[in-house]
Parts: sequence; C-alpha cells; structure tokens
Amino acid sequence: MPQWLHNLWSTRDRRDRMVVMANGLFWALLVFLLVALREQGKLTDVEFLDRWELATIDARYAWRGWQPPLPEVVLVGIDDESFVADTFSEEDLKANPDLRILSSWPWPRRAHAMVLQKLLDAGAKVVGFDLLFTSPSKYGPDDDKAWRQALAHAAGRVIIGANCATESPQGGSRQKWMFPTPEVIPDGLDQTNLCAAVNFAADIDGVVRHLKPVWWEDGLKRWVPSMSVRIANIADPRTAWIYERGAIAINYPCRKPLEDGRILRPFPRYPYYYLFYSKTWKQALQNGAVFKDKIVLVGPTQNFLHDVHATPNEKDTPGVEIHASAISTLIRHNELREQPNIVLVLITLLFAIMTVLSLLWVRHPLLKLVVPLLIALAHAVVCQIAFSHFRLIVPLVAPLAVMIPIAITGTAWQLMTEQLERRRARQALERQVSKEVADELMKEYGALQLMLAPQDRQLTVFFSDIRNFTTLFEKGDAKTLITQLNEYLTVMSAIVAKHGGTLDKFIGDAIMAFWGAPTSRGPADDALRAVTAALEMREELAALQPQWKAKGWPEIKIGVGIHAGVALVGEVGSALRSEYTAIGDTVNTASRIEGINKETGTDLLISEAVYSLVKERVKAHAVGDYALKGRAGKVALYRVDGLLL
Repeated sequence: MPQWLHNLWSTRDRRDRMVVMANGLFWALLVFLLVALREQGKLTDVEFLDRWELATIDARYAWRGWQPPLPEVVLVGIDDESFVADTFSEEDLKANPDLRILSSWPWPRRAHAMVLQKLLDAGAKVVGFDLLFTSPSKYGPDDDKAWRQALAHAAGRVIIGANCATESPQGGSRQKWMFPTPEVIPDGLDQTNLCAAVNFAADIDGVVRHLKPVWWEDGLKRWVPSMSVRIANIADPRTAWIYERGAIAINYPCRKPLEDGRILRPFPRYPYYYLFYSKTWKQALQNGAVFKDKIVLVGPTQNFLHDVHATPNEKDTPGVEIHASAISTLIRHNELREQPNIVLVLITLLFAIMTVLSLLWVRHPLLKLVVPLLIALAHAVVCQIAFSHFRLIVPLVAPLAVMIPIAITGTAWQLMTEQLERRRARQALERQVSKEVADELMKEYGALQLMLAPQDRQLTVFFSDIRNFTTLFEKGDAKTLITQLNEYLTVMSAIVAKHGGTLDKFIGDAIMAFWGAPTSRGPADDALRAVTAALEMREELAALQPQWKAKGWPEIKIGVGIHAGVALVGEVGSALRSEYTAIGDTVNTASRIEGINKETGTDLLISEAVYSLVKERVKAHAVGDYALKGRAGKVALYRVDGLLL
C-alpha cells in the first residue's frame, strides 16, 4: 500500500471516513437518479440543471472566440437598405429602373426570379430561399408564373421554404404545415424535391443549438428534410450521413470584434438590392463573381419578418444565418460531439470520489473547500479545451452539482466533529498537562495524533508515594482519608502542571508524572523542572500539615523518586479506553528509586542520570549505590536538599 494511502487510513477516525464517504455516495446516487428520471421523461423539475449546462456551453463559445466559417457560404440579405423607397432618390431609381421592383413589400416574385437567374448565371452551386410562398402572389398569376418558370429552370439547384407550426387547440396540440402554393410549383416537379423545412428546434431555454435533420409531416405521413440538410446534400453528396443521425449540435462560427468597434459576422452578407443596382453589382459583387461556386442563401437578415432566434452567439440571430452555420457544420462534418449519459455518470462518479478523497486527505479546514474549488476550476478548463480543440461537449454542471454539496456538507460535518474532538482533546490534555502546554499542543492539532502516537522519547520520570497510607486507611476514617487524599492529589497535580509536566496517572495514593513528552524543552530543562516540582511539593506539603492537624486529619509524609532515560510514550489502551502514558525500564527505575527513600530516610532521591543534568542548579548529596529490584547492577542515588541560588 502506498505510504500516503496508509497515512490516510491510519490517521483518520473510521467513523469520520464512513460519514464522508456515505455523504459522497448519497449525492452521487441522487444525481444519477435525477439523470435517469429526466432521460425517461418522468422528471421536469430539474430543468434548471440543464439550463445551467446549456449556459456553460454558450460561455464556451465565447471563450473559444473566432472560428473561420465555411468560405463557400454567402448570404443575400433582405434588410432595411433593400427597401429602395427609403434608400434611393428618384434620380437613382430613374438611372436604375430595375430597383423600382423593390419599392414595396412584399416584393413581386419576379424579383426573386431575377435574383435566382443572376445567381445561377454567376455560377452559384445551389441557392436557398429562406422564404415562404404559401399563397398566390398579390401581383397576379403572371407574377407566380415568372417565379414558377425560374424554379423550373433551376430545378436541382434551388430550395424554397416550408414551415411547420404547432397549434394548440383545446385538448392537445397538432401540426400545421405551410407548403408552397401550387401556383409556384413547376409542372412535373415533385414538391418534396423543391421545398424543405425552415424550422429550428430550440432547447428548453429557447436557444437554437441543434439542427433537426428531418421533420415528420402527419398529413402525407412523410419526412420533410431541413433546408440546411437539403442544401448541404446538393452542395456535397457526402453529407448523406446526416439522415442516420438524430439532432446535430451546430458548430457556430463566432462573430469577430474589430478594432473600430464593429462586429465582423461569420458569413459574407450582401444586401438584396445589390443585385439590382448596377454600381454595387459591378463593384461589390464583381459582376457576380463573388457567387461563383458558392452556396447562396437568400433571406431576412433583420427582424422585420420576425425570423430571428436566440443562439449561443447572440439573442437575435437571423434564421438564414443559422442555416448557414448548420450547412457549414454539415459539409465540414465538424459538428459538436455531445457525450452519452454513461460519460456523465462516470465523470460525476469520478468527481464524487475526488471530492471525498480531498476531504479525507486535506487537513486544513479552508483547504477542504479550496481543493474542491481547484478541482472544479481544473475541470472547467478541461471542458473548455475539449470544446475549443476537440469539439467535445463534456458535462460540467452535473459533476459540480455533486461536488459542491459533498464538499459543503462533508466539510461542515468534519468541522463540527473536529470541534467536538478538539474540545474533548483539550479536556483530556488539561487533565494531564498544564493549560499552557495544552494550548501549545492544540495549536498543532493537525499533528496531535502523530505527536501522541507511541514512540521512544527522552523523559524525566517522577514517582511519589504516601508513606504508610495503607496503615492510615485501616486505622482511620475512610471517608475522611479519601477527602484528604483528594485535596493532596489536587495540590500536587497542580504543581506538576505548573512546571510543565505531564500527569500520567494516580496509582492509589501514588503519583506518576513525566517531563519530555508530548513537548520538551530539552533533557536538562525537563529534569530541572521535575526536580523543582518535587521541591515545591515538599514545601506545599509542609504548609498543608497545620491545616490538616486543625481538622483532625493525620500527618502525611511522601517519598519521591526521579529518573531520566528513554521510555516508550504514547496513546496506549483499547478502543473503549486508552490513556497517554509512558512505559519501559526508565519508568520502572523511577518507581524503584522512590521506594529506596524508606531505606535512606529521605523524601527526594534522584538518579545519577538526573543529577548529571541538574547538578549545576541543585543542592544534592550522594547517598550511595543501590541495587534495584528487577535491574542488574547498582544505581548511584542523590538526595536533593534544594535549588542553588
């Protein structure tokens, strides 16, 4: 097992891990359920997730920037300028009589016939009219005839519009198709080869991002191709693959900002009247050369015919420009590639796992939120790169929808449990060490578990014991002695804490303490603090005797033994109960030294190991070498009388 993984599982509380993982699993399963229900059409209340995802796709377009369009596509726009009554003077109209045909809307259909003929004569590959001719011309049968003849002449190279509207009568909805009027259909020409659907299927937010290749017509039980598809098929027969696909994600070429503040639109656009005005025909259109081998789309480029739609590029995109983008996508075969639901599920699961691991691995509370945010940012960058360079639409919102609640709820849970653990840890520490030491340890709370882990440390170990306490207990009043013992232990343990010691345990009337763990100021300082604490205990005990005598309590005498050496110190115990303690030969030796006080008639003995560390600071005298039970050889011991000034 890798070391980092071992550390992760060995230093985290099992319950904390299980709660965080269960939280991650819950949110991941919730998103999976919502995705499944949505795909089956059983849930519409999560449309906000789809809307957010679609909004991120639009943002990816903006970040991607300018993309060159298919150069073969050209637009002839029906715009405000083409209403010549408002654009040209009477003198201009006299000089260019063909312009008069554009004086009032709707224009005569012979105007479209003239445009179609000019475009074909100029060498246009195919011409599409994004216009509807659903009723006879108001200019009479001759006008329809002129248009019909032009369409017959251009058969196979021209497509005109049909429209599918949805009506909502009481009790349901139904289609209403608007096909070209029979007056404009050439004899012997099948309507299906001449017209195509100009409709677009918008997403739930009203934005057109997809092309629907074919539309179902209920009346004749047939499929009607989209105008974009029909024109692409004529221009490039290799686009036949379109019919095998469902909705196609249009790869819109973005607009390009110019230095002068204007916006360069993706496709060349020429006003309709340019084909009737001799000056623009010769100069701007180069006598029609700009249309040679081009796919020409004729249609409204402004909103007066209400043929504008929201797209990722802008809110009001002319329908004819959407067809141009769709045709460019189809011919280049560079449609955006959306991912199947299994990819969404896998990415979401991956993000759930990464978020859970970050919560388990990262210790700092702030980083618990920062790391998921960095992961989310990295994913957003990956999504943008996939979109810009590989045409991949990678799900962004659903993974974040899992990550955010996992990060927030998981962090909240861990902060709450950590605060409880801190409180318990502080309470436990303050029972063993001074408040100052506890404060110092709590500052490094993240490393506290490692600090408290069993390890060999250089310690100064202290043992004290009340002389003849068993005899006192047998002869005296038990309740009174317990009260006296509690008072004694309270005072003595406070002295240990005052001098930075760790109170290990009470063993009946005995006190075990040590210096050097979990914090240490060096072996010499630890030893001096232990001796100083013992001397203060001697003084404090002497001060307590008159008070106890006044209460009728017995006199208490103690013996203290102190030894320095290496001991194993750390958290020891079971899952039900454990304590921070020291064990080893150093501890046993300190306990045995305390017992020698009975032989020497002293109350405070230190070993030579301690004496070598404090001899410059204390008054001490050798009392001899003594054999200790369970230990080979003898130990030199010193009686401590006080501190050197």
